[in-house]
Amino acid sequence: MDEIEKRLRARDIEFDALDRKVMCFPHVVNLSSGRVIEGLTKVLDDDPEDWEPPAIISTNQSYADAVARDPIALGRAVVRAIRASGSRREAFDDVIETGNAKNWFKDGGKTIQVKPLQLLRDVCTRWDSVYYMINRLRELRPVSHFSQVQPYC
Repeated sequence: MDEIEKRLRARDIEFDALDRKVMCFPHVVNLSSGRVIEGLTKVLDDDPEDWEPPAIISTNQSYADAVARDPIALGRAVVRAIRASGSRREAFDDVIETGNAKNWFKDGGKTIQVKPLQLLRDVCTRWDSVYYMINRLRELRPVSHFSQVQPYC
């Protein structure tokens, strides 16, 4: 509220942060961010059996190319496909455990250990859940990069 007061006063608009309230502000943020996300992504079919992993592309892709691939929809599809069954979740956990034990995961040529974390779904009623989903996918990216280069059996 103090920040709103400061910005409005800079535009000669009277606003008292102590005397005013923005009703349902978290709800407004949720609706607004949901509309932005909705405008940036397409909705994929909910059947995880239909999902195919995306082809490996250059790490030198442009921002426009990355956005055109719809990273939010791809992230949702990956999470949905892996979390669709207990055996897939266990297999994913096994890849992380085995990969850590055998030093499979690299970052810039340096061997790293990947934390054994679960993938997170986004939830339409939580505006920040898309952020958490994508952030978790980024943390686990060495696992996906390894599995695209060398299939795990």
